[in-house]
Amino acid sequence: AEAAAEAAAEAAAEAAAQAAAAAAQREQERAEECAATREGQLSWRVARCEEKMGFVGAGSDFAPRVDWLEDVLGLASEGSLEERLGAVERLLELEPFETLAAEPPAEPPAAAPPPSPAPVPAPVPVHGGRVAASPGRGGRGGR
Repeated sequence: AEAAAEAAAEAAAEAAAQAAAAAAQREQERAEECAATREGQLSWRVARCEEKMGFVGAGSDFAPRVDWLEDVLGLASEGSLEERLGAVERLLELEPFETLAAEPPAEPPAAAPPPSPAPVPAPVPVHGGRVAASPGRGGRGGR
């Protein structure tokens, strides 16, 4: 049973590492596709920020969407749309678009070893179908 649990934990860790690598690859491919046009870049960057905030916006009018992001994050609306979006990305700790579009994704970190199984508690001594009485709690002797 212990070996099966370890094998399952290793399989889960491997699956998580593969999923992370696939997600990074998809993100880079999407960045490369969007890099062809200014509108594509803005669309991808705004959607990524909104996703990080747990919101899904729509439409190609990016200014109100960036306004909303700035309002929620408490940022001042200064500069070009790209500069404002860059400030939002930095605050959300997202990798800059230029980096994602230019570089291949980094290798995912090695999976951590699975945690060792919890120790099994020692059995409680039983005498004649009953748990042994603790000294000083009922039973013989005492006072």
